[in-house]
Amino acid sequence: MKTLYLLRHAKSSWDDDQARDVDRPLNRRGKRDCGLVARELQRSKRAVQHVYCSTAKRTRATLKHIASECDCFDGADIHYDDRLYTFDMQELLNWLKDLDNSLAHVMIIGHSPALGELCNYLYEGQIDHFGTCTFAELEIKVEFWDQLRTDSAKLVDIIRPKQLR
Repeated sequence: MKTLYLLRHAKSSWDDDQARDVDRPLNRRGKRDCGLVARELQRSKRAVQHVYCSTAKRTRATLKHIASECDCFDGADIHYDDRLYTFDMQELLNWLKDLDNSLAHVMIIGHSPALGELCNYLYEGQIDHFGTCTFAELEIKVEFWDQLRTDSAKLVDIIRPKQLR
């Protein structure tokens, strides 16, 4: 059984209008939301084996803040990949289909709208809003990553910081 965890980066700052999108840091609310989600992940005792994170500053900071408060990343292989700095669901799906089939518990930390659209595509449901710092757990119903298609996953859980405030 494969599990896919999707985590959108936390709320980022727009204070510096000269900063490139990839260089935007988290704002105060984003850092607070990381703590809320981290505590919820800690309570659920999830164990993430492989983390693939976009190289954007806000995704890296989201991972850092959540990992500092939650041991679900202890021992996880963490990889930063430029290809995850995408807003396109099809690009993200193609990346996912190329994963090594021996990987069973994978987390992607990335961006909207790609993550929300991917989640809706895989479980053929409708999450209306995949907001900042939203976490989703999908149980993958196919044996190999390259077999992913619509309705090949079951939505197990969704955590939104707004619900935890």
